[in-house]
Amino acid sequence: MNNSVISIKNMCKSYKEKQVLKDLNWEIEKGDIIALLGKNGAGKSTLIESIMNLRDHQSGELKIWGNQWKNLPQTRCEKIGFVAQDIAGFEWMRVHEFLNYLGSFFPSYDKAYCDELRSRWDIDAKQKVAELSGGQTQILHVIQAISCNPELLILDEPVAHLDPNMRRKFISELINLCAKNETTIIFSSHIISDLERVANKVALLKDGKIQVNYDIEELKANIAHLKISAEAPLEQSEYYSQLRSWHAYTNGATAKLVVPMQQSIQEFINNAPHEIEATPISLEDWYLEVSHESD
Repeated sequence: MNNSVISIKNMCKSYKEKQVLKDLNWEIEKGDIIALLGKNGAGKSTLIESIMNLRDHQSGELKIWGNQWKNLPQTRCEKIGFVAQDIAGFEWMRVHEFLNYLGSFFPSYDKAYCDELRSRWDIDAKQKVAELSGGQTQILHVIQAISCNPELLILDEPVAHLDPNMRRKFISELINLCAKNETTIIFSSHIISDLERVANKVALLKDGKIQVNYDIEELKANIAHLKISAEAPLEQSEYYSQLRSWHAYTNGATAKLVVPMQQSIQEFINNAPHEIEATPISLEDWYLEVSHESD
């Protein structure tokens, strides 16, 4: 059985002489919550807008639920929720008018759930959209997307203006949504700790391609800070060639394992010519290491 929700093959996109997406391949399965990472300018918004059919790509294939956008049934289109990075429009409407108007386009819109979210997140139904703060505007659009009970939800930097308490509520709601509807979620953000709480997979967009696509728990189990003990400063040998950020010091060296090996960390330690102490590495430290490699 094919569980693919989004399938991308050899996607290319250029702006004048700058190629942003280069033969990009990506497969997203039903129920995945994917943290899409990448530095500013890496092309995350371009990729997301291409997936949403808001931006044309020059070549390659994009399918959603096995269909190109032009052949995607209306019943499937109604199951897609999207929150863009830059939000504008409907400023003259009051909050309740905005939510009910957009909700009317989605047969699965749950007004009671929408009102519950709006109340829980302290958004005044009678306030005009133009009067909301940046964070309130973001959460308003998130409420609209979630309350339509989407099967596919795509979020481009949706929490940039939210305080930590609001972000925690937002993440909790995403987890509930996924548990209830098996919603597939792509979630782009620079706040790595948030992504780590909610995502089960992580993808890194770099040099126009998805360079990394890991199960997060599997990734975290196979990356580490390493302290390698020796009687003198230790130079990096062939055995340690897969390690990054090598620093020799008086009694050995320190390094990072950021690309999972075929063998487990414990096997690597057991077979090493030196004593090694491993400590966990955070997803944020891992991201900083792999995203800035060769900069």
